[in-house]
Amino acid sequence: MSYLHFIYSAMNAGKTTSLLQYNHMYKNLNLKTLLLIPEIASKDGFIISRLGLKKKAKIIDDNLNIFKYVKKNKNIKIILIDEAQFLSKKHIYELIGITDTLKIPVLTYGLKTDFKSKLFLGSKYLLELADKIIELKTLCSKCCKKATMNVKFNKKKKLITGDQIDINKNIYLPVCRYHYYKFNGYN
Repeated sequence: MSYLHFIYSAMNAGKTTSLLQYNHMYKNLNLKTLLLIPEIASKDGFIISRLGLKKKAKIIDDNLNIFKYVKKNKNIKIILIDEAQFLSKKHIYELIGITDTLKIPVLTYGLKTDFKSKLFLGSKYLLELADKIIELKTLCSKCCKKATMNVKFNKKKKLITGDQIDINKNIYLPVCRYHYYKFNGYN
C-alpha cells in the first residue's frame, strides 16, 4: 500500500538530511527514486542539507504536472519532495493521484508554519490530506525544550517580519512557544 507522507518540523530538525538518507537507502537497493523541489526553494534544482549533503532534483514549477511526469517515467519506486510547504494545492492533488492510482509512496518534507506561526499553503493541504503525518523533533535555540515555531532575524540579529515566503539570507531559528512569544513581545 502506498501512502502520502508529510514529515514536518521547525527549522534545523534534519528534514533534508532525512530525505537524502532515504534516497541513499533506496538507491543502494537499486530502486529508482525521484527527488523533487519547488522552484521557489531551489532555482538550480539542488536539494542541499545543512550538513553539506547535496543531490540534484527535478524542479516543481507551475507548469509541471507531477502525476503526468511520474506516469511517463517508469520504474519510480518512491518520490521524495523537499520544501513541501511551497507546494500548490494542485500539486498536492497530483501527489494524491500518484499514491492512490500509481501506487507509488510519496514522502514530503517541510515546515508546518512560517515565522508568523501561520500555516503554509502546501502544509495546510498536506496536514488535511496526507495519509501519514510525522513530526521530526528539534530543540529551541534558546532553552533546549521542544521547538515548534520559527523566528526570523536579519544579519544584525534584529527580529524582522515581512512576507511569508522569503528565501533571503535571513536567519531562521527554531524556538519553543514560550520563546516565540517572548521574541514577539507577548511575554
